[in-house]
Amino acid sequence: MIIWKHLNIFFLFLLVEKCTLTSHFLISGRQELMLVPSVAFRHRPAAMELTALAQPTDDWILFAEGWLFEENPFRAMLATSILATTVHNIDKKRLAYFTGTGKRYKSLCVDGLKHEMCTRTDTHGLIETQFQVSNNDIEQFRVPGGRGGKVEYSVSTTDKSLREKGEIFLCDDHGISVISDIDDTVKITGVTSARSVIRNTFSGEYKAVPGMSERYRHYESKYNATFHYLTASPDQLYPFLREFFEREKFPLGSYHMRHFTWFDSNFFQFFASQSFIKQKTNILHMFFQKTRGRQFILVGDIFQKDPEIYANIYENYPEKILKIFIRVSEKKLTNRLNQVFKNIPKDKWVTFVNGYDLPETVF
Repeated sequence: MIIWKHLNIFFLFLLVEKCTLTSHFLISGRQELMLVPSVAFRHRPAAMELTALAQPTDDWILFAEGWLFEENPFRAMLATSILATTVHNIDKKRLAYFTGTGKRYKSLCVDGLKHEMCTRTDTHGLIETQFQVSNNDIEQFRVPGGRGGKVEYSVSTTDKSLREKGEIFLCDDHGISVISDIDDTVKITGVTSARSVIRNTFSGEYKAVPGMSERYRHYESKYNATFHYLTASPDQLYPFLREFFEREKFPLGSYHMRHFTWFDSNFFQFFASQSFIKQKTNILHMFFQKTRGRQFILVGDIFQKDPEIYANIYENYPEKILKIFIRVSEKKLTNRLNQVFKNIPKDKWVTFVNGYDLPETVF
């Protein structure tokens, strides 16, 4: 109960965002612009039938996502003091991202893909925009990255004081994609324990589930697969997850995350909230609906709601899902899965404890 007491104090404190005293002279700090790697699909006019085949000259719809924020040294200092009672060796940079303040309604310029466009941040300082680009332009700007290639773009403030480069990974109509969860699927987080979640988020070096990067690289090579990481983790963690992925040599790909706000006062529950289930389901629908002949391998874990989410998705797109892999704590732990996957053929789903348990050949 002590851990919950400290966590509740910590997240109650984070609600100081609403306090006028700290919203002025106490919280000013360095501004930063963060862009999260996103995805692009072939453009489909609304009137086009779902069975229509993509043409090589089809335009693309590109999604751009990011966050413009200001660090809050005062709030970060107090949060560090509070967390220090239960977490050792706090990474102050990670904590600074969680105690930062989004810059709302700020104009930003998107360029690097021939035509410049403008957008604005939302109430949380988030950038969530999409734009249409011709296939000719895509081919002109396509660079190596993942198996489908990627395009790079830039976002800057109107005064050019901040400028950041972003990546958009191309997901064409045909081929194979691996859509993977992160926490307790490829990275050890301990989502069933509040203490573990906080410790593994704010301190220490992120640890990989053994064998996962090797197996993912094998699938990337064998099936020319693209990768998309769909996770409950907040996008404030993206820079640190990127460092972890590069260190462990996971395949490049798009990230699909949520944003932690001061209304999500319980960080532990944030990982298991109903809003995450809805968001993850919507992202999966997006991938299946915006590609024609592409097939998918879904990878998740039993510790959250991945089995239920994947089972519901399978009912809608059985022909598009090649395999479902679910990480468990021990191989015999399948009672829940037998019930959840009762309407899915037995050869369509497999459990694993680490990456070395995953088959080298999926189909």
